[in-house]
Amino acid sequence: MLRHIILFALLTYSAHSYAEEATAIAVIVADNAEVSAIENITAQELSLVYWRKKLYWQGGIRIHPVNLHAEDSLRLRFSKVVLGNLPAEQVTYWNGLYFHGTTPPYSVQSEEAVLRYVTNTKGSIGYIDACKLDHRVKPLLWIVNEKISTTPPKTLNCNHD
Repeated sequence: MLRHIILFALLTYSAHSYAEEATAIAVIVADNAEVSAIENITAQELSLVYWRKKLYWQGGIRIHPVNLHAEDSLRLRFSKVVLGNLPAEQVTYWNGLYFHGTTPPYSVQSEEAVLRYVTNTKGSIGYIDACKLDHRVKPLLWIVNEKISTTPPKTLNCNHD
């Protein structure tokens, strides 16, 4: 009986791990972005952008980060990997900065809304499921297997919802 429980746990963990590996997140900017320094963003800088500690791109263009809504599964993964905690754990941080005039990144309800925001807002940066990339945006970083990389994944599993 114990052997069956252990086997079931291993199979469940493996299936969960595969699902996590298969979905890549693309960190995106507009395809026509005018800021050359954007293309060299590091994982550390991305974190600073989303904590609102880095406010301008090199060249003086204001950075406009955009988030998916706090309950979105992509937002949860992005927050965990890039920021080190979940949106619910960030409330105190943002409440403290609010009185200093610093607001959290703008939030939208869908990945299409992220695409439109990034396309239409100069200096903006966002993230979407890599399978939803299109001609309007270009990816700068990738989140695959819960790690941030400058290299796109070798394959994408776009058969998920």
